[in-house]
Amino acid sequence: MSVLTNVPNLISSADKSERRHWLQVWLAAAACAALLLSVAAYGFDYYRLDAADRAYSPKHPILRPSGIVGVKLGILGVVLFLLLFLYPLRKKIPWLARKGTAKHWLDFHIVLGMAAPVLIAFHASFKFQGIAGMAFWIMILVALSGFVGRYLYAQIPRSINAAELSLRELATQEEELTGVLRRQDILSASMLDPLLRGPSPDEVKKIAALRAVMKMVMLDLALPFRVARLRRYVLSPVGKLKSFGGLLATNNSGLEDVIRAARQKASLSKRIAFLARTQEVLHLWHVVHRPFSYSFMVLAILHIAVAMGLGFM
Repeated sequence: MSVLTNVPNLISSADKSERRHWLQVWLAAAACAALLLSVAAYGFDYYRLDAADRAYSPKHPILRPSGIVGVKLGILGVVLFLLLFLYPLRKKIPWLARKGTAKHWLDFHIVLGMAAPVLIAFHASFKFQGIAGMAFWIMILVALSGFVGRYLYAQIPRSINAAELSLRELATQEEELTGVLRRQDILSASMLDPLLRGPSPDEVKKIAALRAVMKMVMLDLALPFRVARLRRYVLSPVGKLKSFGGLLATNNSGLEDVIRAARQKASLSKRIAFLARTQEVLHLWHVVHRPFSYSFMVLAILHIAVAMGLGFM
């Protein structure tokens, strides 16, 4: 059994900076989740009441939209939404651009984008009417489109500093991984072929952009099952049972090294094939995502102005 000496260099584990970043992201997500769960637990019996019955609840002065807590949840939700604009602004403000990578900013952008709509929902007591209701549903569309954008962004290979890699650099990486897989003797070429086989760039060019993205998603969804099939070629019946049919990683370090190399090769080949289409759809996504964001902000400002004018704040 050969030792895949190149794999650690090609598929390095996250460095200390990356681990620290993910710790910060998880702490931010945990703080948002803790706040939301606390409000949900405290107000559960209130939020499940009909609108007519809520006025008789002792928690109504606290949790209603203009209540002591309700109004603060609305303000916090709007503040979080405003912080989302730091991500696009970093491209225009030099000192912000020097603070971390675009990918790191995007991760926090997503956490805030997930928390803000839920805070606004609690602020509105889950009653979405008028301008506030329209603003909320637009914000939901912004959040949902954000998940799509994050997926598309991840499909465009980038270097450590988040600069897009050239096709030549991608081809070089692909050749290195191909060499690694050729030198190993754990899995044969015929075993690896179902995982590595995919459409060529020329084939993808003939597919409509949105259909190409759907095909890319299907390939990603199928990847864990193709990897499981590779593990099953090597594992004993007991090993297959322990790994749930190959879906979980095993204690066989040599096998897992080969699988990591094969997964990265398959992922890289897919990204190269779909690169032009991904960039095209990502451009269209920006055309949709940004107007929704600006629309919400206009409606939110209008809602706040009306609430203040009527004395609710």
